[in-house]
Parts: sequence; C-alpha cells; structure tokens
Amino acid sequence: MALVKKLRTRPVEGLKVILVAAFGLAVLGLARPTPGSFLAGLPLVVAGVWVRGWAAGHLRRNKELATSGPYAYVRDPLYLGRLFLLIGFTVMANTTATYVLGAIGLGVFFLNYMPRKLRKETARLQGVFGKTYVDYRRQVRSLVPRLTPFPGHDRRTWSPTVYWRENHEQWLLLAAAALTLVLALKIG
Repeated sequence: MALVKKLRTRPVEGLKVILVAAFGLAVLGLARPTPGSFLAGLPLVVAGVWVRGWAAGHLRRNKELATSGPYAYVRDPLYLGRLFLLIGFTVMANTTATYVLGAIGLGVFFLNYMPRKLRKETARLQGVFGKTYVDYRRQVRSLVPRLTPFPGHDRRTWSPTVYWRENHEQWLLLAAAALTLVLALKIG
C-alpha cells in the first residue's frame, strides 16, 4: 500500500524502492553462502542494523538538529549503516555475481546516491538550522566517525517512539532479519 502511494505521489522514490528490492532479490537468487562467508558478513549486517537503529531513535527530522547518539560522532549514521548492510550481505552471498552486484551497489552509493543526498540534505538542513548546522557539519564528518563526541552534542537518550513511529526503522530490521535467515538457509 505504501509503495503504491509512493509510486503515485513520488514516482522516482517509488522506483528506487523497486530497484532496491530487485537488487536484494537478485542477490538472494545468486547467493551461495558458505559457513565462512555467512560468518564473515554477519557482523557487518549486525553493525548496519545496529547503527541504523541507534540513529533512528535519535533522529527527529526537521524538528531539531540530531547531535545525540551516533550523530555526536558521525553526521550520516543512517548512510553508514546502509553501507555496512550492503557490504555484509554481499560477503554473505559469496558468489562472483553477487560480488559484482555489490561492487555496482557501492559505485551507485558513492558516485550517485551519497553526492546527491548530501547536496540536497546540506541545503535543506542549512536552511532549517542555519549556522548551528554549518558549525556541526564543519566538525563532524559524513561517514568517518570522530573519536570523541561533537563538543556541542545533545545528551538525549535513544527513543523507541522516535525509532518506531517517526522513522519506522522496524521495517528495515525485519527485512534484514528475513534476508539473513534466507541466506542462512541457503548455506551449502
């Protein structure tokens, strides 16, 4: 239902959802995981889900600048989590074809997705939060975490309501768990 609505109201966003789903199904169909590849990729998948979940419990889009939780260390933890998931599932799947798909996914991530998203988000966040965001952006890198928290970070705690109701991250958790289960069942 949500996908149909997205296709009608934001066709490009809906198409992206379809392409990501097709990518995931292709990886699943081509996957030939071994116990070693599964165990090598699993920590990356867990890290991706954990980082995204941690971030989603702190992000109140357009209401306040997120500087608590992982945002005190890295500016784009949701993207960092996505990167971990892409690499983790590629390693788990363990075929030449899935490594090629993973490399294509990384190319799209770094050459198209990240530059476009960062341009749009930087402009939007600077428009909403002004100098506060400019100062934050200057001190906190996009994907490489700081070793210490951003000096002006918020000390707010993780919120299950923000995670569940505002960011709906539970669906990514369920999708990652389902994909992990299917890959575990395919271990040869």
